[in-house]
Amino acid sequence: MSKKTITLRTKIFILVFSLLFFIVAGMSAVFYFIQARETSGQAEKLSLQTAQTLSFMPETIAFLNGQADQDTLQSILEQIRKRTAAQSITIAGRNGVILSTHESVISLQESDSRSLIYGGTYIVEEQGTDGKAIIGKAPILRIVENYTEVVGTVSVEFSKQSIAVQTASQMSDILVAAAFALFIGVIGGLWLTKSILADTLGFEPVKMAAMYKRTIDEMRLYSDELRAQTHEFMNKLYVLSGLLQLNRHDAALDFIQKEVDTITVHQHIVFRQIKDDFIQAVLLGKTAKASERKIAFSIEPESTLSAVPPTIDVHLLLTVISNLIDNAFDAVKESEEPSVTFLITDASPTLIIEVADNGHGVDENRVQLLFEKGWSKKGEHRGYGLFNVKEAVDSFGGMIEVLPNEPNGTIFTIYIPKKGEA
Repeated sequence: MSKKTITLRTKIFILVFSLLFFIVAGMSAVFYFIQARETSGQAEKLSLQTAQTLSFMPETIAFLNGQADQDTLQSILEQIRKRTAAQSITIAGRNGVILSTHESVISLQESDSRSLIYGGTYIVEEQGTDGKAIIGKAPILRIVENYTEVVGTVSVEFSKQSIAVQTASQMSDILVAAAFALFIGVIGGLWLTKSILADTLGFEPVKMAAMYKRTIDEMRLYSDELRAQTHEFMNKLYVLSGLLQLNRHDAALDFIQKEVDTITVHQHIVFRQIKDDFIQAVLLGKTAKASERKIAFSIEPESTLSAVPPTIDVHLLLTVISNLIDNAFDAVKESEEPSVTFLITDASPTLIIEVADNGHGVDENRVQLLFEKGWSKKGEHRGYGLFNVKEAVDSFGGMIEVLPNEPNGTIFTIYIPKKGEA
């Protein structure tokens, strides 16, 4: 099973979305923390100021002395609680008198000792009337003759839950802005991927790497073929030069005529019957290489190719042709009269490529081994040519046939459906 490749568009989208999401989420979390701390600080300040204000009210002191109407003071405390959005306000005296805006009245606690004993104002965080709370405490002072007496304490409570709700309500606008920023970022990411793909002509990086590798392989292949062709022409020029220096003009003319006849036949087939430039170049290069190795390489006169079908990758087709011919050249190097023939035709619905040699042949029991990666009797670091041929043919949905070539040698025949159907 082939590994599924993630497209460049998907990669960039995931990267941009993830980056923006973590930035927006991080900034929102930081803002929430800052806002919660600021809201909590405001609640502490307000609770302490309210407690101090109530502790100085004459009505508060009069209530603890039993000289004020409880209902009137209760109404005042309730109004103050609503305006400050406090959870509750409680007045507690040393004499046990308690007045609270909350139905659950809480008597003096241990945290009230600082206010009652030392007369200090402070903030505590403890269990309140409805869960964890911030409570501001202030002492209620009464002047008796020449000294001041602490007669009670005022507690103004703000629930932490209500503070969290208030902070969350303030975050709604921030979250809307964050969502909008994320949306704009996603749109920008999609535009970026579209722009990059437009610059790369729609090719994915994997495809571009494969194309680059193929181009390098083709350049190496053409370079080798041109080097062989140049070398062979130089050899023929040396022969001509020697014949002319020996004044054997007739022999030189006869040599030239034979070369012209051979080249004319090959060029007629290659340039007039085979219409693909790449395949023409490969066949000319292989002709030169065969001449250099003293191999009789011929292209069957029946060879025809109008054009490579769009369903067939011409670069992979070149891999098939080049490796089959090179394999045949290797097979005949020990033959007395080495000979290799090549045929290509697209006259039928199937593209047919045939390469025949007069080498020693292939053992029928080892035919399957020929196409295994790295299997070769030619030494180390060999055995990849026919493996590449099989991979290319399989990608075309084609098949390979290997038969003996009587009386000696092997025939490799490739069948490739032109419409991409196996």
